[in-house]
Amino acid sequence: MRPAPMTLRRRRLISDRSGNFTTMTALSMPFILAAAAVAIDSASLYAQRREAQALADLAAITAAANIDRAEIAVETVLRDNGINNVHVVPAGILPDYAVVGRNAFAVSTVLGHYSPDAQIPVAQRFAAGKKPFNATQVTLRLQGRRYFAAALVPPPEIVTRAIAGVSAEAAFSVGSRLLSLNGGVVNGLLSALIGTEVSLSAVDYNALLSADVDLFQFMDALASEIDLTAATYTDVLEADVTLSTIASALIRIPGTDTVTKRALKGLADAASRPGEPTLKLSELIDPGDAGRLEPGEKPGFGATVGIMQLLSASAMVADRTHQVHVDLPANIPGLAKVTLDLAVGEPPQNSPSVSIGKAGARVHTAQVRLLLAIEIGGPGGLLGTRLKLPLYLELAEAEAQLASVACASGRPNSLRVSISAKPGVLEARIGSPAIRDLAVFSRDPVFSPARIVEAPLVTVTGHAKVEMTNMAASTLTFDRDDIDNRVVKTASTHDLTRSLTQSLLGNLRLTVQIGGLGLGIPGELSKTVSGLLGEVTPAVDSVLASVLAALGIRVGEADVQVHGASCGRSVLVQ
Repeated sequence: MRPAPMTLRRRRLISDRSGNFTTMTALSMPFILAAAAVAIDSASLYAQRREAQALADLAAITAAANIDRAEIAVETVLRDNGINNVHVVPAGILPDYAVVGRNAFAVSTVLGHYSPDAQIPVAQRFAAGKKPFNATQVTLRLQGRRYFAAALVPPPEIVTRAIAGVSAEAAFSVGSRLLSLNGGVVNGLLSALIGTEVSLSAVDYNALLSADVDLFQFMDALASEIDLTAATYTDVLEADVTLSTIASALIRIPGTDTVTKRALKGLADAASRPGEPTLKLSELIDPGDAGRLEPGEKPGFGATVGIMQLLSASAMVADRTHQVHVDLPANIPGLAKVTLDLAVGEPPQNSPSVSIGKAGARVHTAQVRLLLAIEIGGPGGLLGTRLKLPLYLELAEAEAQLASVACASGRPNSLRVSISAKPGVLEARIGSPAIRDLAVFSRDPVFSPARIVEAPLVTVTGHAKVEMTNMAASTLTFDRDDIDNRVVKTASTHDLTRSLTQSLLGNLRLTVQIGGLGLGIPGELSKTVSGLLGEVTPAVDSVLASVLAALGIRVGEADVQVHGASCGRSVLVQ
């Protein structure tokens, strides 16, 4: 029996598969279009993130180069790149896009300190809020834009972050301007420190005093002088050298004039002898990051120091006894005889007198104790004897710290270097300490009253003490012209309104011993002694100033000089 025609057509239709592809395409088209929309939006979001990261990188680099006005620099970069809807938010605070707008760029800027130390994990090298600031972290937030799938998936927040740092450095020192050769004081002091006779003429001394040298050229010449190869600047400074070697290396430097070379040759010849003491220049000079360079390589900037400053500091470090006795010339008007006992303490560890470093680097002078034994009056003098004035000074180390190095406009001529400087604390006495105790800096010397007059029947003793305690740090700022012109700026205390000698004499208490009896000194004799001491005040001040200047220090003052500086280049570090 044959099936009905309609039933046959129905079976054929059901078994026919020729239209399946079209049907499946029609059914799956919505899913295909949705997937395509998501893929296109994902690619668009990736491009948006890359663009935002590039903006964050550029903003961080600019902020690090202008760290004193980092937030303004970030906003300027964004607006210069066509981003007008910029909202500054504190770090860690999420913006409300319903308030600031869907197209807003929320930016936060954090200052901190970046340490490139390989021993520190990468994620911990940037310390937010830690001073001194040398890096910036910029975080950029915005809502991503979806073009096709916005109805299906909410727009994500794009967050990008960049950290940039700058290797701003400066070479600076703390000390005092050396004065002109005065009555042989400098020769006598150098001779005692070096351990041999030094006779610099005024011409030779002034030539050394006025001559400058590039610190890296000097280290290059020193490496050649001691035949140190395959080394770094740190290796050069760690080598044992002598003062005569240092002087010979200075002669090698191109451009040194004939008079200066002659003076250096004389100093080298005088110092050179068997058993000449050695020193490591690392005790005086800290090369900072430049210490990793090899001689002949140049850092980003030069550092110019005075030749005499370098020589006198080297002489003090080479004197390992840290105590000298000097008979100063007796041709100083008003003074019959002057002797000096000097003790120089160990400088603080890792704090030299010249440093090339970043913000936070410190330099110190050494602690100094000195006793000037001054005899006043000619033959016979008062009561058949000369007056004797033992003048003791103790100066704690002066300190300077590099506060900041910045180029406000990013250009070298906008360079500003700030130094925080503090003079050393002073204690001055008229009294007699035990000479053997001067170099024992772990304890205070014990004083006995000064025996100012010793006659057969009369002895006059006295004592006085002055302290200088107003030693707040001062901020000294150097611009490009100051650095180029070798300007020295001074942080000083205002405790002493008169000369140091006058201040001591104003506090002097005198006692007379007659036949072993202690009596208040008679008025006439008191006036005579005070008058004689007052007359020689200018001469005593002159000797004291010359001695301290030869040591690179001054009472109540810290002289600071910036020898070179560079803002460096701002670079991404994370």
